[in-house]
Parts: sequence; structure tokens; C-alpha cells
Amino acid sequence: MSNYQELKKLGLSDKEAKIYYTSLSRGPETAPNLAKLAEVVRPTTYVVIEGLIKKGLMSSTERGKKTYYVAESPEYLLSLLRIQKNDIEQKEKDLEKIIPELKTIANISGEKPNVRVFEGKEGLKAIREQLLKIKSKMIYSFAPLDKLYSLFTEAEHSEAMTKRRVGKKIKSKILYTTKKGPYLKPYDEMNLREAKYIPEKQFPFNSGIDIYDNIVSIYTFKGKIMGVIIENDDIAQTMKSIFELIWESR
Repeated sequence: MSNYQELKKLGLSDKEAKIYYTSLSRGPETAPNLAKLAEVVRPTTYVVIEGLIKKGLMSSTERGKKTYYVAESPEYLLSLLRIQKNDIEQKEKDLEKIIPELKTIANISGEKPNVRVFEGKEGLKAIREQLLKIKSKMIYSFAPLDKLYSLFTEAEHSEAMTKRRVGKKIKSKILYTTKKGPYLKPYDEMNLREAKYIPEKQFPFNSGIDIYDNIVSIYTFKGKIMGVIIENDDIAQTMKSIFELIWESR
């Protein structure tokens, strides 16, 4: 070990590591000398030494009218690690006892939404994988198809999403925009999909949105590509109501 830095990994503070390492390399020394050698101010050195003594890593001896301090064998560091290990194990047991109560608190009315951000094309693929684990078997989507197909070709999207969705018997209702006009079937039994066209010039969709279970997923397909998953019952229900309001008006 070239310096005291490695000792900090064992749980010692910066000043504790300096004092212990200096004492270990020098042998018995007075506190003022240790302070000077370790470059720690003298009042702090006394406090640090007292802490190291309590941890069993240093001891003191009287020589005449002076008190000398000496580092204990490095093997005592193993005892320190064992104490830390036991402390962590006890904290883990204590935490396990209160987790049910903490979960209850987290689920009370007005809880904060769980929000996750995914970046890049691979991030959108990760969101897609979660979507395919849907429980309610119905997805409500705002779909800017031209923007979607500029990132994933129509064939890629069909293979990676549509076919797998149909394979899992997940239905889909989409409100879509595209320069092609209303080219999707209003009801496509084979693809388990209902679709309604929204004129892009009148109501442009710059982002895609999927609503399912208690989740709202929002996507951008150009510039900084990213997706956001918002997990919250109230938000998901409100977005679903907005979708249905638009759906019924078309």
C-alpha cells in the first residue's frame, strides 16, 4: 500500500486514515508529532486519536511525563470490517421489518408519480418491451406515424411491435397522423386494431403517447430521441379519458 488512501476504503475517515497510517509507519509518537507528520491540526488530532482508540486501532502509553500513541496491528482492521459487516446485517434486518409500512406510505393517495427516462433508439426499444408486458390487454395510442417510421421503418415496427402484440392478444386503439391521409382500416381484425385518422395540418402530433395499465409513455422521434414512462393511476386514467373524448368526437 503506497499511501493512506487505501485505508479510507475500509471505512476510516480521511483524518483517521492519515493518523493511523502515520502512526503505523512511525511507531510510538506524541500527539503533537503525529499531528505534524500527518498534516492534521493538533486539536483535531486528539479527537481522531480518541476515536481510533475506541475502535481498537490505537493505544497509548506513558513515558515519563509524555503520552505516546501507537497504531495497533493491521490485523485489527479485520475486526473493524467484521463490526461493520454485523452492523450492515442488523440494519438490513431492521429495514426488512419496516418495508411493508414504507410501501403502505408510498401507496397512499396523492403519491408522487414514478417517472423514468430512456434515451436514444435503444431506450425506446426498452419501453416497447415493457409495453408488451401489459396486464389490461388494451393500448391507447397517439401515433405520429411519419415520425415513428422515420426512426423505425414500417416493416421494423410491424415485426418488433405489431406482430408480437397480436401474438399476446393485446388490442390497440390509435389516433394517428400521417401525410398519407386516412389509410389504415378503421377496424383491422387481424391486427386487433381500431384506428382513427387525425388531420396533421389541423392537429399535429409531435410526440407519440401510449396509455396502458397505470402507465403513460411519451416518445420523441427526432432531435434528442427519448422516452418517458410515467407510472401513476390518476395520470393514466386522465390521459385515457382525454383519448376517449377525442375518439368519440371523430
